[in-house]
Amino acid sequence: MAQTTEHDGEPLRRFLPRVYRICAVLTIVGTIAARVAGADLLAVNFFVGSMIGLMMLYVTAWLVRRFVTPGEQIKRNRNKLFLLLMAKLPLLGIVLYFVTSGNWFHPIGLLTGVSLIPFTLTLCGLVLVMRQGSSDNRADWTALLSKPKRSYR
Repeated sequence: MAQTTEHDGEPLRRFLPRVYRICAVLTIVGTIAARVAGADLLAVNFFVGSMIGLMMLYVTAWLVRRFVTPGEQIKRNRNKLFLLLMAKLPLLGIVLYFVTSGNWFHPIGLLTGVSLIPFTLTLCGLVLVMRQGSSDNRADWTALLSKPKRSYR
């Protein structure tokens, strides 16, 4: 049996704040780089796409934290969470309509900005998985997959 310490959940607790910080830095660096290169439309759309992605991630994380709590009402909370997450989609469609109907729309910049968030989430997740475990079995990332899972059903 592995001993648990108070720092076991620390990497997971810092995961989303780290993703937010990395995305913010990449957004600023990417916007400045596009401006310096003279691609003003690309810079604006990259910034707008990054902000859309960050807001969608933040709202999703907030809703999950708010509604996924162990307790008696887990089924009802799951249904509310699903409905609220689905309600984001029409709002996203309205925002994208206004962004794409403007004269300043640049599709490559917008898609690059929006894809920054999933890319950063994936990289941070891979780094987290590779760093899990003790120093003896750090290279064995499959050990993380064999941990017993908790169910809140």
